[in-house]
Amino acid sequence: MPYNKAEPQEPQWYVIVTRPRAEKKVSEGLAKSGITHFLPLQKQLRQWKDRKKQVDMVLFNAYLFVCLEEQCRNDVFAVPGVLKYLVAGGRPCTISEEEIARIRRICQYESEIVASSEEFVPGDEVTISGGPLKGLEGTLIEKENAAYLSIRIEKIGYSVSFKIDRNLVHKRRK
Repeated sequence: MPYNKAEPQEPQWYVIVTRPRAEKKVSEGLAKSGITHFLPLQKQLRQWKDRKKQVDMVLFNAYLFVCLEEQCRNDVFAVPGVLKYLVAGGRPCTISEEEIARIRRICQYESEIVASSEEFVPGDEVTISGGPLKGLEGTLIEKENAAYLSIRIEKIGYSVSFKIDRNLVHKRRK
């Protein structure tokens, strides 16, 4: 009987869970191991008593994304600080390339972004019609007379919210 070699699978993006506040160290370890990964960071202005400084802040606490073939998934556990894969329905969560691209675009946004795992009250489905986030869709939330766009990233249970000019947001047509 001839031996049938399994077809190599396409790499997929998975969500890994790290120890608290270990995301940057895990990212360094993954880079040294040659594992394709993405740690969503955003520059934020932080103030100390004597100075202000732009620092890279982790967008999703304790989460990183890795791109691997399924048979190589256990390779990440050689990196100190990796705890587990985020699991849904008994299987590790995968994230589409499109979602990763959306998160990358959000990280490039120059205003401060707030990520939250809390559920929001459903609002109008909107599309951003201009600026660096043109084309992104999400749910509009109003707080203290400022417009916030909340984009739900279902697989990891997070939403990201940021201030945006009301003139750049329009209701999505169904």
